[in-house]
Amino acid sequence: MRIFRRRRTRRKFRLTREGRAFLFITVGVGLAAVNTGNNLLFLVLGLLLSLLLVSGVLSDLALWRIQIKRKLPTRLFAGRSSLMDVALLNEKRWLASLSVEIIDEMDGDETQSARFIRVAPGETEVESYRFEVPRRGIVELGTVRVLTRYPFGLIEKGYAIFLPDEFIVYPQLLDHVATPATRPMQGDAAPIHQTGRGSEFAGSVRFYREGDEARDIHWKRTASRGELVVREHEQDSNALVTLTVNNLLAVAPGDEAAWLERFEISISEVATAVAAYLAQGVSVQVQTNDSVSPFAAGGTPPDPIWRFLALLQPCRRQAPSRGRKRRAA
Repeated sequence: MRIFRRRRTRRKFRLTREGRAFLFITVGVGLAAVNTGNNLLFLVLGLLLSLLLVSGVLSDLALWRIQIKRKLPTRLFAGRSSLMDVALLNEKRWLASLSVEIIDEMDGDETQSARFIRVAPGETEVESYRFEVPRRGIVELGTVRVLTRYPFGLIEKGYAIFLPDEFIVYPQLLDHVATPATRPMQGDAAPIHQTGRGSEFAGSVRFYREGDEARDIHWKRTASRGELVVREHEQDSNALVTLTVNNLLAVAPGDEAAWLERFEISISEVATAVAAYLAQGVSVQVQTNDSVSPFAAGGTPPDPIWRFLALLQPCRRQAPSRGRKRRAA
């Protein structure tokens, strides 16, 4: 989680549609008061002008001395809706920040807004906005706009701050991909056993983590240590699958769009198969025309290979270089 303090930038404001209508009425009352000299109209004009003044002052106080924190999600997949958490810290001692709106910028486009109704003095509130990234790869975050229309909705006041950040979007996962049966891996390089979800007790324990099953709790050692501990199981991981992705772009320029579409589908299929194999305790590695992914042992998270697939780009076949002939002296 990154913490950013608001820079001292010039605040901008504009009249909302309701504010423009209110200003039109105020001008009309002012013209009527000047033409008629009616004291009651002057009194109403003063009341209308005071509402505009109060609106400007209170909206400025709502944006004064606040901090913004942006927390990136742990995993993001292309084509899947996700939530981005935004925290707002009110550093004022006596005044609350009311009706504050945060609008983020993702790859140059504005996202949905995260709305904070009331943040008490010295308190932090966390809100989220929903977004969806259509493609895999690196996504950049940029400018954040902080806005408020407090208290009457007549004036929208705010400022923009540049908060650079980036995250990696994993490939889109498919509903189902066939995973053929695997053969045991032969040789000294084959991993024989590792801890994970299996049927045999490995003889060791670890501290309880969220998501562990209650049946795995080792009650005797829990009682002796005073903390929840669970059994670690031993699973067979002597199978290795090498998945291939053809990233060699060797088609005519007019066929590149169709090839890229098939390329993205193949990456999604491989990413889904990687998760399925690792869940079965099978070790996985992905090989392309110009690179090889990290090795993932069975039962471990697929994030290293997903990251490799998220950053995978097409490569072009290099033409053979012709050596220059040297002139004889």
